Amino acid sequence: MNFKIVLIVVTLLAAATLPIAVRLSVAENSSQSLKIKPLEKVQKVFQPLKAKKVGVAQILKTKRCVGCDLSEINLSGLDLSGADFRNTDLSRANLKNTKLKDAKMSGARLNEANLQNADLDGADFKESELKGADLSDAQLLNTNLTKANLSTARLHRTELRDADLTAAKLEKANLSHATLVGAHMTQANLTEANLSNAVLRYADLSKAILRKTNLKGADLSLAIMPDGTTVYGTTEY
Repeated sequence: MNFKIVLIVVTLLAAATLPIAVRLSVAENSSQSLKIKPLEKVQKVFQPLKAKKVGVAQILKTKRCVGCDLSEINLSGLDLSGADFRNTDLSRANLKNTKLKDAKMSGARLNEANLQNADLDGADFKESELKGADLSDAQLLNTNLTKANLSTARLHRTELRDADLTAAKLEKANLSHATLVGAHMTQANLTEANLSNAVLRYADLSKAILRKTNLKGADLSLAIMPDGTTVYGTTEY
């Protein structure tokens, strides 16, 4: 066969197969793009959320930090009335003499926090963690502590008048000399709690757990006891 004819045939074959190769390459790249890009997007969506770190200046400016990491922060003596700290970690925070009146604190973690002499009137601590927290001499008038965990907390001389402690955990908590007049304590767990010399007049302790609870010197006038009876005078339960 003539060399020129062979060369022409080879050239024609190459020209015919080139578009097919190009289409296959494009298809392969498109397939990879379809497989990889959506996966990358999904991975970005499910990246773990990191708790926000916020400074004191920003907190004072906005009084709002939901879901933040404020553990060990020093907010002592500040006026944070009406602040929104829902689901925020304030473990071991210094909140001594801090005003948190009507603050939104539900789901917050305040384990071992210093809340001595803090103004917490009307604040919402529903389902919050306050294990080992120091609330000595704090004001909690009409405060919502429903299902809050206050086990081993210090509430010495704390004002809890009309506070809602329904189903709260108060195991081994120190409530000596605390004022709990009219407090709602239905189903509260007061196992081994110290309520010596506490004022519990008109408090509702229906179905509360008083196992090994210290009520020496407590004022239980007209309080509703776990069995539904009412105590008159200062008779120890």
